[in-house]
Formats: sequence, C-alpha cells, structure tokens
Amino acid sequence: MYLEHWGFTKKPFENTPDPDNFYYSEEHKECYDRMFYAVEGNKGGALLTGEYGCGKTTLLRIIAKNSMTEDREVVVVNNPQLEPDELLREILYQLGEESEERSRAKLSKQIEELLFSKFQTGKEVLILIDEAQLITGENVFEELRLLLNHQLNDRFLATIILVGQPELREKISAMPQFEQRLGIKYHLHSFNLEDTRKYILYRLNSASGNPDIVNEEAVSTIFNASFGVPRRINNICDLALMTGARRKLKTVDSALVNMVI
Repeated sequence: MYLEHWGFTKKPFENTPDPDNFYYSEEHKECYDRMFYAVEGNKGGALLTGEYGCGKTTLLRIIAKNSMTEDREVVVVNNPQLEPDELLREILYQLGEESEERSRAKLSKQIEELLFSKFQTGKEVLILIDEAQLITGENVFEELRLLLNHQLNDRFLATIILVGQPELREKISAMPQFEQRLGIKYHLHSFNLEDTRKYILYRLNSASGNPDIVNEEAVSTIFNASFGVPRRINNICDLALMTGARRKLKTVDSALVNMVI
C-alpha cells in the first residue's frame, strides 16, 4: 500500500467502474447528454460505442442510476450472449414477470402486453444492453428491433440503448432496418494529451493527493504509452505510484513511468 507515502485517502487509479469517481471529458459529457436525451425524450433506440477501456460501462451505470425513478423501470443486460428467447425471458424477469415460454412470438407478445400495462400505470421502461458486440446472430438483433415496434401513435413503449465496442457499429450498419431505428448514436474516443492531463489531476484530487506528484514529462509519457485509454492510464499510474513509494520518491517523473511500462 502506498497511501501513506503519497498522502492519499484512497487509491486514486483503481480500475473499477465507480460512477461516483467518474471523470467527464467533453466527449463523455456530450455522450451522456445524448444518451440521457434518448431516455428522457422517449426516442426509442440509441447506440453507444467506444474504444476498449474508455468508460462505456461506467457511463451506462450512471445512466441506469439517474434513470431509475418512480415513473421508470430499468432493465440492465450485462451478458447478451443469449438466444433470442432467453433474452426476452430475461427482460420479462427483470420487469417482474417470469415465463417458461419458448416461443419467441408468444414471448414478444407477452412483453408488449407488459409494456402497455406499465404505460397505463404511468411507468416507462428503459432497457440497457452492455457488451452488445458479443451478441451472436441476427435473430437477437431482430428481436430488439421488434421490441422497438411496440409503440403507440405518439410514443415508444420502451427505450433501448445498446453499448459496445467499435465492432458493434459494423454489425449494426449491416442491418439497415435495425440501424434506422437507432436515432441517437455516439462513439467515445480515447483521451488526447490534454484530457489525459486533466484526468490524472482529477484522479489525484479525488484521493486528496498533491496534483504536482505527477510532473508534465510523466504525463506525456503516460499518454504515449497508454494511447489515451483511461484503463491503461490507471494501470500505469497505479504501478508508478507503487514503485515510487517503494523507492521513497517524491514525484512521478518520466524515468519512473518508463521503468514500469
């Protein structure tokens, strides 16, 4: 543990999806605003993609947390590697209705009736699907498309947000009937150098640390080694702080970063 050496109250660069310790770059702010607009505006379908380790899952958790109200139920599917009937039963289960039905047509009808019933009681439904690039087969995407067909004249009965890595965009674009249903899309990129600097300072401050611990040359080296990916930045910084504490150093410089990468 290096907390005492650097004067931290907690480890600043943990790689856990903690919504309360999330750094909003300008891209992350824009992404959140668009996705939340899809929810609040009842826009039907939305697509969020991004590079590996750029904060998609944490953003999804923030959206889920901020969307849970007395008037909205939230379904979160973290493992979408399911058969179409399994996915539909999982959605039903999270909405409070279990089913042993195997027929996709009957399951879809059951969901439609449930969504309409919730609408009549003033409830909206948000369905969030993480790691959606893992979905295999067009049948699952087709069921999601059909879910978006459950609508009234002036509103959708459910909002669906798909979250995944860049290859998800390619899968979606190969299905134009479904792609056209996703009216709001956003792709998160890795940080540039300035965002990398701000991110490191944010994390240090969040742990009550001295922001001058990591000097400017070290920031540049971290950026080049991490390609601006937050998860990689965390790994490098955490190891550098641990090594620096063992060596009783006062700052993290470029030489120390190069030592641990």
